[in-house]
Amino acid sequence: MYRIQDIKIYTAMKKIIYMCYLPLIFLFTGCKKEPVIESKAGVSLPMVTNLQLQKTAEKQVKLTWGIPSSVSDQIVQPLNVFVEVNEVISVTKTVSVFSTTLANAPTEFVYQLPDAAKNYHLTVKLMGNTKVVDKNYSSQIYSLGQTVVYTK
Repeated sequence: MYRIQDIKIYTAMKKIIYMCYLPLIFLFTGCKKEPVIESKAGVSLPMVTNLQLQKTAEKQVKLTWGIPSSVSDQIVQPLNVFVEVNEVISVTKTVSVFSTTLANAPTEFVYQLPDAAKNYHLTVKLMGNTKVVDKNYSSQIYSLGQTVVYTK
């Protein structure tokens, strides 16, 4: 029969082995190289061009931009434009205060600021739908956004 002291030594050795092998397992499973996903396969939209911000009144700004002509023929025309306004709370924190989708590919938008004494990030993205619909993916796609900053 086994002695109690032998069982304690066996249990202690088991713990030591687990403690040694566990970090090695984490090391080898955590260091897998995966390919970087840079973009989704399929059609994409170009960014808006020449995004500019112009103050038109005390609490009013006008955004203007250009829509590139290099839009794929796999996208339904006319494009929509997505505009989002974020209030800057601190260097690393913003809060969304407004967003809208503009139809028929406009190239300007007038926005009424909630408080002209605060800073805002105004982002403009192209938004469109693909002509070919895949049930596994959304047919709605966005371009990368361009952002301008309103400062008090």
